[in-house]
Amino acid sequence: MIHFISKRLKHSLVLLFMASVVCFTLVVSAPGNVAVLIAELRGAIGVPGAVEQISEEIGLNKPLLVRYVDWLGDAVRGDFGISYRTGQEVSADLPKRMFVTGTLVAGSAVIATLLSLVLGFLGALWPYKLPDRASRGLALLGASTPTFFVGALMIYGFSVTFQLFPSFGFNGPESWILPWLTVAVLPAAVLSRVVRVGLEEAMASPYVLTAKSKGLGRIAILFKEALPNITPVFINALGTQVGLMTATGIIVEPLFAWQGIGDYFLAGVRFRDFMVVQACLLIFLTFFIVVNLIVDLAVLMTDPRIRRQWS
Repeated sequence: MIHFISKRLKHSLVLLFMASVVCFTLVVSAPGNVAVLIAELRGAIGVPGAVEQISEEIGLNKPLLVRYVDWLGDAVRGDFGISYRTGQEVSADLPKRMFVTGTLVAGSAVIATLLSLVLGFLGALWPYKLPDRASRGLALLGASTPTFFVGALMIYGFSVTFQLFPSFGFNGPESWILPWLTVAVLPAAVLSRVVRVGLEEAMASPYVLTAKSKGLGRIAILFKEALPNITPVFINALGTQVGLMTATGIIVEPLFAWQGIGDYFLAGVRFRDFMVVQACLLIFLTFFIVVNLIVDLAVLMTDPRIRRQWS
């Protein structure tokens, strides 16, 4: 087990290094001159020598490898440079925005997990009957509906028509419900099918026949026998969906006026604020890698076959 953990940690470090290279390369290869952009923002575009001075200030005259090493060293220390648009340190804006995005992803993941388990169990409890058909239909509808359309329906239905929840702002749990539901719909639909199919396969296993011979009912077998066997598969699927939820935040955060990492990233792209774009990209990729590492460790702890393989 220790060998497996150390191997996954090494792989994660390699992936983090590759992610930093990708972030830096994508930004520095963008068309245009950053020094000219900063001069325009400062109103010094017509001043002689202003562009050259700015290039010297931000290190554009240095070799590309030196620039990468300097940027990576600062990023490891939590220094992501100065925003070209606001003139403030990027790292000063990140903690609050990361909390907003973390709240969105965490709440959505909990709701998606609960909804998927309920829908999957209803289908497995009454296979090929009305509850199963209804859960399949809801899953198909949820997986086929674009997230921005789901958000618009949530706002129109629960904010405009019934006035149950606020339609924008990050102002406490009441304002979190609609964004959570908007992000959770698609993952819940996908995960519900994972649960339903996994339980159906598990119910055809020999150990289920043994449990039936002992007099256990279908509900008890689903919870005690089938669910533990599909847990590793469900965790894998959940990890993938959590990563997708983070990307979905780029759409949902502006829709509900949440100032998270997704909104910050869009603002950086819109104003060509490359330092912000680099920081957001690195945070996104780091989050994906960390989630995958946690998922691998969770699967290791829940799947005895993998534990025996690496013992």
